[in-house]
Amino acid sequence: MSFIRKWLKPETSARIGLRPHRTVEVPLAYDAAYRRVLEAIEITLGANVTIDDRAGRMIEAGFGLVRSERIRVSFDIVDAERTSVRIEAFFAAGMTVPERSLAVDALAQAIVSNPV
Repeated sequence: MSFIRKWLKPETSARIGLRPHRTVEVPLAYDAAYRRVLEAIEITLGANVTIDDRAGRMIEAGFGLVRSERIRVSFDIVDAERTSVRIEAFFAAGMTVPERSLAVDALAQAIVSNPV
């Protein structure tokens, strides 16, 4: 039993699979929200967009000296005039994942503070 307990590491299990993320809703149709996020990634984060998949409703961008953090944004259409935007931070394998990401917070703030 102690082997299983050590292997499962219950003291860390609450954080397994969790990444810093935020979901915001913007009063914009999907195409306008997508453009707004692309603009905010460039202006606010200065990140390099590596995946721009409008049809798949996903954007991925990396930044930093060795691209140690990446941002992935996915979209859900709420209705014709509202879009839900989920922003997640991804880190290189082996890195300690922080509870919060300044990049996620800054991008979320930029999207909601100036959605037009």
